[in-house]
Amino acid sequence: MTFAILFRRAVSDLWHDLGNHLLTTTVVCLSTLIFAFFSLIYFNLQHFVERFGTELGLVVYLDQGTPREKIPELYQRLNGLPGVQAVKYVSPAEAFERLRAYLKDEKGALEGIEPDFLPPSFEVTINRAVYNLDRLKAIADQVTGWKEVSRVQYGQEWLTRLKQFSDIVRGTCILSGILLLLTAAFVVSNTIKLTVYSRKEELEILRLVGATNGFIQGPFLIEAFIQGLAGSCTALGVLYAGYTYLASMVDTSLLLRGLDISFLPWSFAGVVVACSVLLCVLGTSMSMKRFLRL
Repeated sequence: MTFAILFRRAVSDLWHDLGNHLLTTTVVCLSTLIFAFFSLIYFNLQHFVERFGTELGLVVYLDQGTPREKIPELYQRLNGLPGVQAVKYVSPAEAFERLRAYLKDEKGALEGIEPDFLPPSFEVTINRAVYNLDRLKAIADQVTGWKEVSRVQYGQEWLTRLKQFSDIVRGTCILSGILLLLTAAFVVSNTIKLTVYSRKEELEILRLVGATNGFIQGPFLIEAFIQGLAGSCTALGVLYAGYTYLASMVDTSLLLRGLDISFLPWSFAGVVVACSVLLCVLGTSMSMKRFLRL
């Protein structure tokens, strides 16, 4: 029964000062939207790195004179190295066919050339290569020392830059999230503070007639809860609408077709809403205690 009374008081206060509360909710919405937008970029970048990282690894080129009976032994040695996920043998003939397909518009450049001019090789996939750069380099250095191996190739510099870029985006998301959510909490608490000042006489009367601290603070905390919930949910709704529009563009665009984008995990979206609401309520609670000395 007490909660119903507090809730009605909170709704009444929101209605009578609708302009200020709408402005506060808008600030919460924009703050959450910016953070969620960066998070969406990060999650999709992380997904790309995860997917692309599984396709990366080493290309081990063998000497031209490596006996064919040595191939199974080398395959087993490579497959037994720690961190190796898969090994594929590429014969000179297969490598030549790949080169022919790559130069499909300039096939004449390969006329008179025998497939044997290409060395046999192994394509070695490393488990989560982009996150195991040290392991990738260690395997490359180890395999380079084998007498049957002429060269080992892998994109160490490119992988390092990709990981660094992913780390920068993650750090930006975390920092922007902290700053923006704290900004939302600050705005909400200051709006509540102004409301407290405008109703100071009413609150003093409530204290004089014996109203408890919870009864006085309750409506303000409920208002902060509603503003945090409404602002964060609206932000996620706007972001989802933008994501849906972008996804439809990707499906119909020849340039972007095949680009796999996904929305934020719903568990993460729930955490964003919960954090927004919690910060708004905590900020309001601190303002109430400081200025009413409850």
